[in-house]
Amino acid sequence: MDKLRVDSGIKNIEVNDAGEYISIPISDTAFYERFGSIMKNFEQKETEYNQKVKELSEKHKDKPKDDVDMIVDGINLYSGLCKDTCAELDKLFGDECCRKVFVGIENPSVELIGDFFEQITPLLRQYAKERNQKIDLMYNRNRKGARSK
Repeated sequence: MDKLRVDSGIKNIEVNDAGEYISIPISDTAFYERFGSIMKNFEQKETEYNQKVKELSEKHKDKPKDDVDMIVDGINLYSGLCKDTCAELDKLFGDECCRKVFVGIENPSVELIGDFFEQITPLLRQYAKERNQKIDLMYNRNRKGARSK
């Protein structure tokens, strides 16, 4: 029986001291599209969050700054932004990505999520560059093929 195996180019990145990892399918162009969408959505949601905070401040302007309703509304907005982004990250990098990356944190803050983006982006660029170099070598017009000597 003939067999065929294609190297799917999965890269594993260790994300905590327990040795757990997230996987990146570097040969899946849809992965990069979804990652870009998550980053854009995160920025848009942050902008929306800031706008809603202004609206809440206006709504509660006649109340003291330590008004429980205003505090709870603000926390719920912030928490929603972070939960939504983590759900998207888990969908992209695999279930429990956020649990693995943000050890001991139930709902990571905007700062932690931003730190994740800052650390993962250079790795994705590096992997994409390596992939493109591999493609250039494989499909170089000067290449004579696997059986040539």
